[in-house]
Amino acid sequence: MTFYIRNYTSEEKYDIAKFMNYDNGIYETVNSPFLAKLRELPTVKYYYVDNGYREIDLIAQQEYGDLFFAYLIQFYNDMFMEKFPEGTKLNLFSAEDLEELYHEMAITQNVG
Repeated sequence: MTFYIRNYTSEEKYDIAKFMNYDNGIYETVNSPFLAKLRELPTVKYYYVDNGYREIDLIAQQEYGDLFFAYLIQFYNDMFMEKFPEGTKLNLFSAEDLEELYHEMAITQNVG
């Protein structure tokens, strides 16, 4: 299944590029309603990095079962590292809340 928003297509349902304006070769994250609302989702649990460092894609796979959630975790926490050092605490949202947000945004942006 392919999801569409503003003439952008992607096989990934939660591809954040679908929810951002693209202007002059760059994605504008500042004015993205989806990313603003993503950060408003309630924190349902915490992830603590211990025993060295942990890569964001491994955290996403472990916590959500999907590597693509890595970007969403980074935006949600306003931390854009690929590897998080020991002692890092990450806030995590629920997949159900994300699904609800996606459908809300898809309806308001006329997703086909």
